[in-house]
Amino acid sequence: MAMRTVDNTRIPLTQDGFQLILDRVNDIKDRQLLELRPFLYGPDRDETAVARFEDLLADLARWEGVLARASVMPESSSSTVILGSRVRIQLADGTRTWVRPVHPVEAALDDERISVDSPLGAALLGCRANDDVPVAAPAGEWTCRVLDVPRVRKSRRSK
Repeated sequence: MAMRTVDNTRIPLTQDGFQLILDRVNDIKDRQLLELRPFLYGPDRDETAVARFEDLLADLARWEGVLARASVMPESSSSTVILGSRVRIQLADGTRTWVRPVHPVEAALDDERISVDSPLGAALLGCRANDDVPVAAPAGEWTCRVLDVPRVRKSRRSK
């Protein structure tokens, strides 16, 4: 009999990324699954709803697995781009935008997050404001400029 291995590797998530995933899990449990329940049994049974219910259960299991393995990263006060840093960049066409290099599992949560496995995400790590960053993309190399890496201000605790 083959032994099943369990991947216990920690998944580094930003604090707000963890919260977005937790919100998604709660929405699936508290709203989406409940809304489908009337269509799963009896004369109102709808095979599309059953398939959607099964898809949601799979999503729920996946996201709960991510949360179980999550390691929430503290906010960084570094001026160097690290995993989870919020970075303002200027693209080659002059467009300015905010990006946040994150673990691949967190990248799809919103439009600002980009995977550190992407060409841009990988290229930004270790950079600072005013750096011109070559990005080796499949369509060819291009350059972006790091405009800002805002530092998170640490609050002082009163004693």
